[in-house]
Amino acid sequence: MTDPDAPPAPRPPAQRPGGPWRVAGFVIAVLGIVLVAITPNPPENVLHWAQIVAGASLTAFLTTYAGWHEVARLRGHPRRILRWVLRRRVAVAVGVVLALVLAFGIPPAWEFTRGVSLAVFGCSPPTQLRMVASPETITTARSLAGDYERWTATENHDCPTVEIYVYEAPPDEIRQRIQMGTGWLDGSDVLREIGPQPDIWLATTSHELPDPPGTAIAGTTPFAYTPVVLAVPSAEAGRHVSRQGTWADTFQQVADQGVDVVRADPNSTELGLLATALLYGSRGQDSPPSPHQLGPAEIEQRIAVSLDKGGFPLTDTPGLLCRHRLLGSSAAVIASEQQVVRFNLGDPLGPSCLSRTDNPEQLVALYPSDTRSLDQQFVRLSWSEPPQQQAAADFGAWLLTESGRTAVVRTGLRPLGPYAKGPTLTTPGIDTDAVPTMGPVPPAEWEGTLSAHDAAQRRGRVLFVLDTSGSMATRGPEGTRSAVAAAAVSAALGGMGPRDEFGLWFFPDPAGTGHVQAVPLGAPDRARRDAAQQALNGVRPAGNTPLFRSMIDGAAALPSDDPGRVDAVVVLTDGEDTSSGVGADAVSSALAGTGVRLVVVTIGEIRCSDAGLTAITTATAGECVDADLASLDTTLRTATAGLWGGR
Repeated sequence: MTDPDAPPAPRPPAQRPGGPWRVAGFVIAVLGIVLVAITPNPPENVLHWAQIVAGASLTAFLTTYAGWHEVARLRGHPRRILRWVLRRRVAVAVGVVLALVLAFGIPPAWEFTRGVSLAVFGCSPPTQLRMVASPETITTARSLAGDYERWTATENHDCPTVEIYVYEAPPDEIRQRIQMGTGWLDGSDVLREIGPQPDIWLATTSHELPDPPGTAIAGTTPFAYTPVVLAVPSAEAGRHVSRQGTWADTFQQVADQGVDVVRADPNSTELGLLATALLYGSRGQDSPPSPHQLGPAEIEQRIAVSLDKGGFPLTDTPGLLCRHRLLGSSAAVIASEQQVVRFNLGDPLGPSCLSRTDNPEQLVALYPSDTRSLDQQFVRLSWSEPPQQQAAADFGAWLLTESGRTAVVRTGLRPLGPYAKGPTLTTPGIDTDAVPTMGPVPPAEWEGTLSAHDAAQRRGRVLFVLDTSGSMATRGPEGTRSAVAAAAVSAALGGMGPRDEFGLWFFPDPAGTGHVQAVPLGAPDRARRDAAQQALNGVRPAGNTPLFRSMIDGAAALPSDDPGRVDAVVVLTDGEDTSSGVGADAVSSALAGTGVRLVVVTIGEIRCSDAGLTAITTATAGECVDADLASLDTTLRTATAGLWGGR
């Protein structure tokens, strides 16, 4: 029988593991250290976290298991521990050195091995991404995409891990297609009209995003902002306006000093619509309404006069600034701080407005106390394949890193989070210490602005003049030029309001020197719309190109007898004049002082780089826009959006 009071029998001494087990334990410990060493710090994805957790766990377990009997034997005996270390000093030193080599030598060795492999066998194909942006944001999108591609190459032995195709589309079209969820399919008409299904959308502002967001949006990351400002020529900035007033105060003071104010078209640009909300008076501020607050009708009338008098096209803000630069205008432009930076640096303002280096005119940005900002949004789309989804997520995360914020600053935007201003945001004319209201305009006020603007803006009277010469029979993947052009005109007519007017001409006539009136000018009733569609369906290209004569005759058919109306001739052509008997100078002379704007959309051989077209459209406060068959529908609708107003 066992004595319950007897002391417990001593445990047998711990047995050291045999040689093979010790080797296996050593190998597993090394594996754990290597897994930790090759993991990026900080971990960037789930695989990296799995590596670091597994490596740390293996190393900790093997270390504990291998040394537990020594720890148990030496516990509580400092001198014994010291003697143990001294007796094994060589082994301890080797262990420390090996640990340091594994910790600090494995990562560069691993990178060196990868570098040699890439140099010998070449770079792996980069992941293909597609990013869409509005015309207001396309320059920013291309700049950030290029910087990110170069950054991935720098981090990967000069082999970029991603290649980004960036293209533009109207914001309303983007929002509509994304909100549909299944409305952006590579096999549908949207591929021809806009572009391929995107993986990323770079939105100008949160107001662009669909509400509710729908299933197509996987995630949204705000990454930068730029305040809305009143950009005044430097010669005018110092003499007439307090920098502490509201938008209503500032607009009134500038007008009282005889300085014209122009603004982008609110129907087709987010900046134009936000500027309109600010001019009409934001109800989201704590301060009471300004006593200088004007009504929408008077604001629109003043802006319309400024646009007409200054020779500005009815387009987006880059287009206004481009014309400002070209004419050396003294008008003030409602713009973003980013656009003022680009203007003052002489940077390109769009595809048709290249950089200027010969001492470009300077603008000074005024920041009204109630101004707001365009909050740029990086939107990932859920329909992408897993490799594209991961690449898009990595791109979005990079924008919030130090290198990403530096790239954002180079575009003239203010990134979220701490950042160094650099040379871009220290450009003369701006004040980065001015802080705008960061919240979005309340939805009800946003909708109210749209309604008020539609009621206050001028009516449009637009004559479409379509080239039906023989060259329009040229066929492309989308069809003949004439068929695609006819469809584009039909789509553009959809932008009319009930108080607008339109007409439709074709050229040439049977004699080859004039035009054919398909639909006379008049209201957009159902019968006239049907007549226009029937005429467009019946186009048969043939004959010469009396381009200039058709322009002159079209302007003569639009007598400017109503200051509350926008009169415009919209010409769609694919070739140079061949049979008018007059030149571009004659067109400029004939249209001078008529108040008729000439908008030209080119396809085919003729382009807006033609000096004659540039001179004519500039002299008439119109614009010239290049298009191809794939984008003609969208381009024509965008070019005519500012002409309609009779809603």
